[in-house]
Amino acid sequence: MNKWTKVLGVVAATAMLVPLAACGGGTRGSTTAGGDGGSGDTVKVGISMPEQMLERWKIDGENLKKQLEGYGYEVTLQYADGKTDLQTSQIQNMANNGMNYVVIASIDGTATGAAAEQVAANGGKVIAYDRLIMNTDAVDYYATFSLEDVGKMQGEYIEQKLGLKDGQKGPFNVELMAGSPTDNNAGYYFKGAWDVLGPYFKSGVLQSKSGKVPSSADDWQSIGIDNWDRQKAQNEMENRINSFYNDGTKLDAVLAQNDAEATGTYNTVEAAGWDYYPIITGQDAEKANVQAIVQGKQAMTVYKDTRELAKATAEMIKALVDGKEPEAPDTFNNGNKDVPSQLLTPVTVDKDNLKEVLVDGGYISAADAGL
Repeated sequence: MNKWTKVLGVVAATAMLVPLAACGGGTRGSTTAGGDGGSGDTVKVGISMPEQMLERWKIDGENLKKQLEGYGYEVTLQYADGKTDLQTSQIQNMANNGMNYVVIASIDGTATGAAAEQVAANGGKVIAYDRLIMNTDAVDYYATFSLEDVGKMQGEYIEQKLGLKDGQKGPFNVELMAGSPTDNNAGYYFKGAWDVLGPYFKSGVLQSKSGKVPSSADDWQSIGIDNWDRQKAQNEMENRINSFYNDGTKLDAVLAQNDAEATGTYNTVEAAGWDYYPIITGQDAEKANVQAIVQGKQAMTVYKDTRELAKATAEMIKALVDGKEPEAPDTFNNGNKDVPSQLLTPVTVDKDNLKEVLVDGGYISAADAGL
């Protein structure tokens, strides 16, 4: 077990041939599988994504559906509109209607556990997608990116741009936001960032005028933004800027841990009428945020190629269908078990490498990037 030994989830599945009832909030596509490991029956896969408001989940869902249909599987893709109870209901319907495999990107990794258990009870396998399902044995595999590395990249970017490693003493004003308190991944993201930035706060080189600095990485939920919501992040930054930075005090950097929080931050800066933007981090490389990087509003984002995550997840299912062991060399502990996991590598993107990584890499067009 390496340093990434934490918690993941996949729920095991055997085929039931009950037609899947349509559930609200999603789309459906189906094909018949040939050569599914010997049964000759249709392999049925359910995909539960948390929402469509964040562009990345639409891309994730569509990429994964395309990959699985390419193997000839019958695929049902659904979005839960950010509502935990709706996601639970959708997963339960998938379980009751004979999904052999259910891929779950949880809104709330703890709340999703009961629905995952129903999938397992009905003979299905569950794979936790990007977000771990907690405190249940009904998780077989987990596919995600190196979680702490995401936060570490954000922290190191601030460290580099402020010259902290070069001995700059500041003090620099840095405001911190973490992810959704219900998202298990958010704790790992913040820990990665805090391992870099925490010592500078302790020494006084970094400070936060708002005082919203956790006592440790374990206290990350105290600065969490519910559901990674852009408007909530914007409201939070409006309160901090209006209270502590509209007297001419410079805000040097903001640790925003995804692109929605970054958007809320640079929107607030624009509304305040400042003639500069702080160093603002992000995650997910959403189109609007890529454009914001080109325009100088946002400094960087952590790019996670969801095409590769979809491919890795689809290949896990293909291996299981074929009676093979999926590639999952790491583990995450979800409170009940060590879940076999596959961790992909994220990439720091800013204006210097944006074209090379995102445009030349085929993830986004030059026009969509604002180039």
